[in-house]
Amino acid sequence: MTGQTNPDPVQQAAVDWFVRLQGDASLEDWTAFQSWLEAGPDHAWAYETVEALWVELDDAPLIESATPILTDNVVALPPRAKRPSGRWVWAGLAAAAAAVVFAVAPRLVVPSFTDYATRPGETRELALADGSHLTLGSATALRVRLNRNQRDVTLVDGEAIFDIAHDVNRPFVIGVADRQVRVLGTEFNILSHADRLAITVRRGVVAVSGGGEPQVRLVKGQQLTHTKNTVTSTVRTVDPDAVFAWKGGKLVYNNTPLAEVAADLSRYVATPIRVDSSAASVKVTGVLLIDKEAAMIRRLELFAPIVSQARAGEIVLKAKASRP
Repeated sequence: MTGQTNPDPVQQAAVDWFVRLQGDASLEDWTAFQSWLEAGPDHAWAYETVEALWVELDDAPLIESATPILTDNVVALPPRAKRPSGRWVWAGLAAAAAAVVFAVAPRLVVPSFTDYATRPGETRELALADGSHLTLGSATALRVRLNRNQRDVTLVDGEAIFDIAHDVNRPFVIGVADRQVRVLGTEFNILSHADRLAITVRRGVVAVSGGGEPQVRLVKGQQLTHTKNTVTSTVRTVDPDAVFAWKGGKLVYNNTPLAEVAADLSRYVATPIRVDSSAASVKVTGVLLIDKEAAMIRRLELFAPIVSQARAGEIVLKAKASRP
């Protein structure tokens, strides 16, 4: 029999994760797995290759041999009707997969994640194969992968509404910033931009974990907010319809810091918007229609005691000088 080489650490870790996630993996397992995927540029590729190989082996025709046979690029398994069940058999098959994973990798062209994105000022509706619906907000990028065990999304940047079809056997897991959102079926909004994370639930329950904090469960009308490089997250009660209003072309603010408003508007207009230190304490209350850049800035000046100044490559919001 042809000699086989030992897999490198990344290959072996990919196989280990594949085996571990076939059982009753906990939320902590999925969080750790997401961290491992993001820890190196070749991790996702290695895992996807192992997963693709398993699918190919599982779909292979029945054979007569009762003993696994390993050659340079083929793993022959016993007939499926006689395969024992249990976690140990996954480990055995995955070990065989590890031995040949790179030998067969060149012919495994199996798409894993599908990327979607919108331009500034654009929104997009997505209908996924599982019956879920996603609405991508302005300047948003995310990745989607659906498989037999789990539904995965990574929100890279921007804002999206998730209306998730209920499937108790396939949890829907979203990786965003340094957090993970896990649901079975619900509707919620996630904003992740400019070091700010906000998760708002309109229907159902979601579980948020990661960042070294205990798991947080959010129900209808609750919002979790987090700012990068801060210690803890904050959970508060909000009007979910106000948060979801951007889908209807409106941005609703209630005593919101001007910096947050500027970050929102920067995703809808072509010119970046910056808040001058003189206006750092300004709060905004009102409804902004999503419109052309000049119109949105003009309306914002009506809601708050500020003036805008166009400079090279940016718009600066400054506090309006008080009259003597």
